[in-house]
Amino acid sequence: MSNSQILDLFVLQYLFILLCLPRLGFCAETDTITRNLVLKDPDTISSRGNVFKLGFFSPDNTTKNRYVGVFYSVSESTVIWVANRDKPIPGSSGSITISQDGNIVLTDGESEIIWSSNVTTSSVNASAHLLSTGNLVLRDDSTGRTLWESFLHPSDTFLPNLRLIDNINTGNKVVLSS
Repeated sequence: MSNSQILDLFVLQYLFILLCLPRLGFCAETDTITRNLVLKDPDTISSRGNVFKLGFFSPDNTTKNRYVGVFYSVSESTVIWVANRDKPIPGSSGSITISQDGNIVLTDGESEIIWSSNVTTSSVNASAHLLSTGNLVLRDDSTGRTLWESFLHPSDTFLPNLRLIDNINTGNKVVLSS
């Protein structure tokens, strides 16, 4: 292969990446959200093993309302958990990050908080991790302690490692709901 053919192939690959990649959305090669990583619609993060993704979706692509959820990587329509099921984001202006007080927060284009993990004990070193089980977990990185997890707020999908256990200390009851 001549140098000019190699250069032509390089230019074609570059053009393909430049023109097509922005339309596909961004999938971070991470399973973690930190204060320094803001996930914006249509970006996603993937669990280890790439079985699950956390990101933005519209049910059956029938509406402009957007939701944030955990879904199978092979099928965005198989959603296993939804953060903002009661309050969709109109349009594609949403973003997810870790707030100053250590909560996972979902905001719209006007920076209004649409949903929050609502943890009362603040942590300056918190990060959210999408585990290979599909569980979205908020951890205090200083202590390793779990502050919040999506498996304690399930929707209508039962997964193998999902525990339906009531907390007798706090009175919280875990139920499946759609």
